[in-house]
Amino acid sequence: MGRLKSHGLGSVLITNYIKRLNLIFLLLLLQILAPAAQKDIQTVKHQSICLGTEKTFKIYVPPDAKPGERFPTLFILHGAYGGCGDWVARTRVAELADNYRMILVFPDGSPFGWYVDSPIEKGMQYETYISKELPAFIDQKYPTVAKREGRGIMGLSMGGHGAFLMAAKHPDVFSSASSLSGILKLTNHPDKWQIADRLGKMQDNMKVWKANSVWEHADRFTTASVRLMFDCGKDDTETGAIIDNRLLHEKLARLGVPHIWRENPGTHSWQYWQGHLDEHLRFHHEAMTNKELPK
Repeated sequence: MGRLKSHGLGSVLITNYIKRLNLIFLLLLLQILAPAAQKDIQTVKHQSICLGTEKTFKIYVPPDAKPGERFPTLFILHGAYGGCGDWVARTRVAELADNYRMILVFPDGSPFGWYVDSPIEKGMQYETYISKELPAFIDQKYPTVAKREGRGIMGLSMGGHGAFLMAAKHPDVFSSASSLSGILKLTNHPDKWQIADRLGKMQDNMKVWKANSVWEHADRFTTASVRLMFDCGKDDTETGAIIDNRLLHEKLARLGVPHIWRENPGTHSWQYWQGHLDEHLRFHHEAMTNKELPK
């Protein structure tokens, strides 16, 4: 009886050992099969003066750069609840990056930073960080085209708002901007996504809210000379993004501001953003290089 128990225990140990070997083999295989571009996306930490803390961003630099070659830079902003690793982890951006000779920068804007300079929190000065401090740092450390014509900015949801807000307020820094499913009229969302924690309650701080809302800054695009593209899923109704986007499109049309606007099938989801990512990368590459890419 004791021998049978011992034999049973040995079988369990052997089975567990085989399972561990299989797991190790699977992990090694996944590492081998991982897209090469994934390895070209680096994680960088630096000390931010305006935020008063260490910040992390991810960056892709074309790995086959020639001596003296410089690249346009595209800043890619994440949405609410997210961070700088979202785009890399949840889309094919690492694979698509090889199709474009651009530097891609994925900043951290805090899960609910809204890419604004908060009058309430000193550590939430994300407009200054994205429009001034981080571009200056990137230009200093990497082979960029260090002028507005060589910088674009895009984002999804909260990041779509951030991209258009940066372009409206800082056209001297960015020459192209695009948004996927952007929350583009903050005053439509007074009680959502911790916006009030950054700007104060809307009913008491309407002037501050309007000063940090894309829709209220649409007239700036009449003279900004920024190339614009934005889209949203037709079924993106729960967040209200489709309403915001339609309102901005109508206002830009009334103002005579050239822009690309598309309503597509889809919701507020990574499936939608992944599905339209390549369109946005192509838009910015052509905008910053003035070269139309083959379809």
